[in-house]
Amino acid sequence: MKLEETPRVFLTDYASYNEGTQFEFGHWVDLDDYSDETELMEYISNHFDECDEKRPLLCGSEREEIMITDYEGFPKELYSESGGNFEQIYEFINLSDDQKIAVAFMIEQNCDLEYAIDHCEDVYLREFDRHGNDKIELFAEYYPEADKADDDHTYLRIDYDSFLENEFTEFEYEGTNYIIHDSWNH
Repeated sequence: MKLEETPRVFLTDYASYNEGTQFEFGHWVDLDDYSDETELMEYISNHFDECDEKRPLLCGSEREEIMITDYEGFPKELYSESGGNFEQIYEFINLSDDQKIAVAFMIEQNCDLEYAIDHCEDVYLREFDRHGNDKIELFAEYYPEADKADDDHTYLRIDYDSFLENEFTEFEYEGTNYIIHDSWNH
């Protein structure tokens, strides 16, 4: 899942799939075009009605069983071939980018998706460059008095790497490095 991807699904139905005509009316649906699950489901119902008018199924039944054959822009844990839980997908869509990154991190840490969405605001994360001054600046944020002690006493050395290892978890997402304070899981 990439943050810049529009969340969307490839919509068709099981009956058309069984007849081998799933691509005749199947298409990509941008989930951003609908404010919530209710609007999306209304669109799907209307779309199936139009499909039934244009080309009735050979079996004579109406199209009613949603089939999602592909998806983009949301975690695989939210995907379901039968449509799954669009309400939860919209919860995810409405998160900020930082919250989406936090959810991705929590899923990688084996958290349940629902828990991750509900608790993503508890995760402190920030972009981080291990090889730059970021670890020194981060240490100074947590221990501002230590910087003065380091200046006053040249024999003191701060082990910034140990500080990072003891307090944070590093996480890479879409080529960007982040650190997450370990308090997220306490």
